[in-house]
Amino acid sequence: MSSEELIAFAEGLGRIASSGGGVKALAAHLSTTLDAAVLVEDAEWRHVALAGAGGRTIPPSARDLVGAAREGAATVDLPGRGDAPSGLAVRVGSQDVPLGWIAVFPRAGAPEPNPGAARLAAAAIAVELSRDGGSKNRRRTFWDRLISRSYDDPIEARDDAASRGITLAPAYVAVAVEAEGLEEASAASKSSELRRVCLETLRPGAGEIVVLERGGGVVFLCPAPLEVDAQNVRTAATLIPRAAAKTHFDAKIVGGVGRQAEAIDAQRTVDEARESMFIARRLFGGSRVMPYDELGVYPLLLRGASGAAELRDFAERVLAPLRAYDEKHQTELIRTLQLYFGVGQNVKTAAAELSVHRHTVFYRLRQIAEISGHELDSPHDQLTLRTAMAIDALNPHER
Repeated sequence: MSSEELIAFAEGLGRIASSGGGVKALAAHLSTTLDAAVLVEDAEWRHVALAGAGGRTIPPSARDLVGAAREGAATVDLPGRGDAPSGLAVRVGSQDVPLGWIAVFPRAGAPEPNPGAARLAAAAIAVELSRDGGSKNRRRTFWDRLISRSYDDPIEARDDAASRGITLAPAYVAVAVEAEGLEEASAASKSSELRRVCLETLRPGAGEIVVLERGGGVVFLCPAPLEVDAQNVRTAATLIPRAAAKTHFDAKIVGGVGRQAEAIDAQRTVDEARESMFIARRLFGGSRVMPYDELGVYPLLLRGASGAAELRDFAERVLAPLRAYDEKHQTELIRTLQLYFGVGQNVKTAAAELSVHRHTVFYRLRQIAEISGHELDSPHDQLTLRTAMAIDALNPHER
């Protein structure tokens, strides 16, 4: 880069900083200027921003690449990838106060990254990270208080959020994710990689995703003001293991998704997400992220001390779609299901009891599966349906 180009680049950094563009915008400016992917990580190697990667696969963290650098080095040359030239890592912050690193990965055919531009960007990003340090602590404190139910009412929570620069969404859906079987030497970089994959897969559409460290895993609080937003989060969350596999993430991923909850009740969706993750790990196996709504009776069994009202609510939630269909179309889906289970799943006997052809019973069973969302050949779904019908039968006054 010529001196004029470097000055123009520095002026661009200044405009972004003055307009409040933040670290992501600064990284994007460096990425465009150098025709390279730019990864920004904080002092603990947590993902801060990524720009210019496109469809390319880049390292999830520069930690291992920088690790061999001499102590206190401000810049580190990174090995080239394929036809791309060698990259560059630049320390963010001073030697006494390390704030993180910028890693630059040029595209094939691009020139080697200009160290001057990278260092100018690092200086601008250092200002942003220094400025955000106190702000991040204040923001983290708010979320810790909210999750621990320390606020008496929604107004108090929203006022405190506003004072900390947080725009609180009306409702959230929590996604809990853990990677299992990680080796200690690579656990930090793998965790950072998984966090990046999760954020890219969940892709916030209604606000900022909040990242919370919980136990050995991570909980993502995703804004979901509308039910369609909640559904999008649930769908995206189930794709996380597949997205991780595409990056050759060689560890088992297990997770859960809570139900939509108002902001003041965010602890509930977090608890449900973690319960779902525990159930998925213990009962279903493999790499999967399971929504709470698809776990049927298992959350009640896990808690073990459900009250009568909670049991009735569960039964109503499971059977309501079938009951509504029966009432609207004058059908007998619930009675058919009761008889089907009652005669040991013998279609011929159920048909005789109902005085219909056995093909009619098969047709009704397909309707039941489609309307209820529970597959009758799944032992997990059968347990949910049988439990719901038993609770319903024991509480006839509730119908």
